[in-house]
Amino acid sequence: MYVAAVHTRPLVVLLTIALAACGGSNLAERRVAATRFLPSPLEATRPVEGEPHVAKVRIYADAAVRALPRWKEDITEQIDYANQFLQPLIGVKLAVESFKDWTRTSAPDDALRELAQTDKGDGVTWVIGYVAPADTASTAMSALGDAQPLGRHVTVRAWAEKPEVTALAGRLPDPKDPERDEVIGAHRRHKQTVVLLHMLATTLGAIAEVDPAWIQNISYSPNQGSFSNRNRELLTLASTGRLTGDTDQLLARKLVEAIERADWGGWVPAVHDQVLATLKSVIDAGKAGKTFAGVPTAALDEFRRISELAKRGQIADALTELDNLLTAYPGNATMHELKCEIMLAKPGVTDKGTRAACNRVAELAPGDPTVHLALGEALVRAGDIAGAREELVLAEDRIANLTSGAAEAWHRVIAVYNSLGALSWSDDAIARAKLEGDPAAAAIAQTRARYGIPRGARFVAPGQEAELLGAIRTGLNLIYANKFGEAERALAAADKKWPGAPGITAARCDLAFRMGQLDAARAACTRALAADPDESWALYLMGTLLLRQPGSTTAGIAKLKRAIEVDPGLAQAWRTLAKAYDRSHDKAALAELARAYQEKFGQSLAP
Repeated sequence: MYVAAVHTRPLVVLLTIALAACGGSNLAERRVAATRFLPSPLEATRPVEGEPHVAKVRIYADAAVRALPRWKEDITEQIDYANQFLQPLIGVKLAVESFKDWTRTSAPDDALRELAQTDKGDGVTWVIGYVAPADTASTAMSALGDAQPLGRHVTVRAWAEKPEVTALAGRLPDPKDPERDEVIGAHRRHKQTVVLLHMLATTLGAIAEVDPAWIQNISYSPNQGSFSNRNRELLTLASTGRLTGDTDQLLARKLVEAIERADWGGWVPAVHDQVLATLKSVIDAGKAGKTFAGVPTAALDEFRRISELAKRGQIADALTELDNLLTAYPGNATMHELKCEIMLAKPGVTDKGTRAACNRVAELAPGDPTVHLALGEALVRAGDIAGAREELVLAEDRIANLTSGAAEAWHRVIAVYNSLGALSWSDDAIARAKLEGDPAAAAIAQTRARYGIPRGARFVAPGQEAELLGAIRTGLNLIYANKFGEAERALAAADKKWPGAPGITAARCDLAFRMGQLDAARAACTRALAADPDESWALYLMGTLLLRQPGSTTAGIAKLKRAIEVDPGLAQAWRTLAKAYDRSHDKAALAELARAYQEKFGQSLAP
């Protein structure tokens, strides 16, 4: 079996040269003695073939890192070492796009969030932030860096020279040996590179490994030299997907399938479950149009419990626990989003504390539409249509930039507009989302036809369409309740506000028809159709009126057919047309209509 082994530097050669210069008589023995202090080399078994995919990275270094001697050279060397390993392992090569000065103000534990806010990662695969070294040496990966599954940002704590050298006691040559500095350098390169690889692998869905010699173990060891084969599979799948344009949602699905395809005992069970939960939350978040980072795996169980408390109506308990959780994760937008949505339910959208909680989400996740959708829906329920419109416009602007979950988010916006009867706003959103062939577009077209509010109507402003629609529906409901006097007054008030609106005139046609004033009904329907030839209710009523008029059956059938054409959901027109075909003994037309009716409504048509 071929093994591609790569070392931090050709250290053995350097040591040999140094020893030869000293004229040592036992050069071979001293070389062996020196190399036993070295960390394990990074090894890639079964190296992949072909040209590697290039992954651009942008590197940020905070002030403390930039104060270190040779900081840029050291990072460049670590990237090079990582490439010597990643290329044969998964066919990926990191290419540094640029180095950036990082004016970091938060605590090191919150550096990942601050890095994501500083740089969205446009044009690169990863943004890597190097953070000030700690005061003590640590082997815990969680203390040495930070990353999240499917994230595009990672942080790495810089090497803490004195504490690390102290911690290496027993693993270094004698202080007088000339190769000691080279061995320390080898340990620095190995540890920093392994931490970087661990964090990059985390973003690609790798799961913590039980073997301490594997890089994805929760603790660092100088003996770490590679990833397990199962994690290598995940890294290959995810890196290929990410570098070829997969969305986070699609990538999460692929990783879940790969992880669940076969059980493997080399993963840490608890972390395995946490990573799966996080990936599935990415899938769910994509469906809801969310883009902000998910809940850290360590907090998932508590986060779910809080969500359940809120669902059961235990609002005070949920908010208390959530505030405690936010103390540990002050910059997590998902947690702040949950707080916003809980408070929107109670005490409600008009409460100042609620708006402050929701505004915090918008600050933390400025590109995410979710909080604006939630606010828009809550403002609609509160009757603040103008405020809802402002929030929904903000949501639309953010949805337009989503790389996953956009269709679901657009449907949510359109559903709110539909509930209002805001037809033009719905049409604009449908056009912006490129959903012209979607059922939502058909529903809007049907509403326009049914209530006589055609596109581009000059008699009503887009912001008043919902009010006009409500006025027409109110008038019709009064008519159907046989409250003709109230219906007349309601329609007169509506007609004064929106003179000439076809839907109002069609409702007048219906009112006159039910009152037995057929000439007045025909005149009203004629006016309605002159203003909007596709007003389906007026077409249906006029068709019915024509069927009552001797010699006008053909004209009546034409009106009914047109009513069905522009408003297929108008079942009354289908049933009236069936009666017309039956009376005119047009069995073929009746049979075809019955077949189409069965297909449309799922029931038989009886004339």
